[in-house]
Amino acid sequence: MRDFLNKPVNNGLLNELDDYFSVPTTLHRNAMTLSHHVKLHKDFWGFTLWNEKDVGYLSPTHIIEQNHRLLEENYNDLINGLNTTVRPTKFESLTNVILLQGIKESIDRDIGAVSSVLNWNSLGSSSTAESESQTDLQSPFTDAAYARKVFSTAGSRTRVNQTMKLGMLWDISSFDASPRTIRESGVHWGLTGTTNCHARVVSTDFIITTGDLFVVQINELQENGTL
Repeated sequence: MRDFLNKPVNNGLLNELDDYFSVPTTLHRNAMTLSHHVKLHKDFWGFTLWNEKDVGYLSPTHIIEQNHRLLEENYNDLINGLNTTVRPTKFESLTNVILLQGIKESIDRDIGAVSSVLNWNSLGSSSTAESESQTDLQSPFTDAAYARKVFSTAGSRTRVNQTMKLGMLWDISSFDASPRTIRESGVHWGLTGTTNCHARVVSTDFIITTGDLFVVQINELQENGTL
């Protein structure tokens, strides 16, 4: 369990943030060794748990920018030995595979065969490793208060250069009881259904309770080779 709250020196958080922020540079470095006929695709996620009393109000529709700013402030603090901003309770940098059905759906969208959009975020409790053959979360929550949340209205969607960014803010009001242990998340092209999951990722335990703000951010980066 990587728990970062109130630790003045935190190499664990620094390593996670360094991994998260270095992905574009690393992918570009790899692309320089490949033909420009090859396109690289990298998915990297960030799970962040904040205490609302520490961080204050976060706007769901601006969650990508606000969460990014806070994480950058933490990264700068830890690199330079400073203490200028609030620390997350927990942060984890994650990678996943795009599901085979997600790859096919993306192609169908590109050729106009379907009009689907990647617009829903889900959470669940399974730690089963990701597999390309999966079609949904392994254990999505079944609480009466829970439903997949819509990025375009309850969260944030944007493109920055060649990166698609999707962000969602969750709190305990989305569940029937407190606490809830989150271990998986997904991106979907439908509010319901078990065969419209684009990507799934698994984390260590994120325990959300009253007063916690849980941020899911998905970044899909594409880059051509350069040789």
